Amino acid sequence: MAIRELDRWLIGRVLEPSPLVLVTSIYHGRPNVMTAAWLTALGNDPPRVGLAIMPSRLTHEFISRSEAFALSVAPLDLLEAVHRCGTLSGRDGDKFAAAGLRELDARAIEAPLVEQGVAFVECGLVNRLAVSDHDLFIGEVLALAAVEDLFTDRWQIQEGSELIHHIAGAEYTGLSKPYTVRLEPEEGEG
Repeated sequence: MAIRELDRWLIGRVLEPSPLVLVTSIYHGRPNVMTAAWLTALGNDPPRVGLAIMPSRLTHEFISRSEAFALSVAPLDLLEAVHRCGTLSGRDGDKFAAAGLRELDARAIEAPLVEQGVAFVECGLVNRLAVSDHDLFIGEVLALAAVEDLFTDRWQIQEGSELIHHIAGAEYTGLSKPYTVRLEPEEGEG
């Protein structure tokens, strides 16, 4: 197998596909929504997530000022809306309306959720770190919910309920088939 050296800036794409979320925030009664792929769980006790956002983005400003944000996991049928929210700026108008998204009241924060999402993470801002050309927002999970049929203690991946994953630019994929590994116990284990 041949291995090719890559430009280091491709790190985000090498670690993708990752599930896309619609990040929502609000400041002075003005909601905003942005597509994000660079996020990760950071711990369980307390439950925290990390979200990378470029400082020039309106969402960066809103989260910095309001100290709260929400993540709505996007299913494949929101693909066009997700792409639109990743290419438009909230400085130019209402991205919820432009993308055909509906707001849903959050339980623990003021920022709305995206009603058409399949899982929802509401976060209070704990810290913001300048790490590169993006800042890492660290949020403590204040509320967590998901569509019952799609998430129990894990995602119930099935055809037709695909979650969106970003590949590059305007290219996406869905995750629709799970694989399970069952190892036979080795001698002496058990």
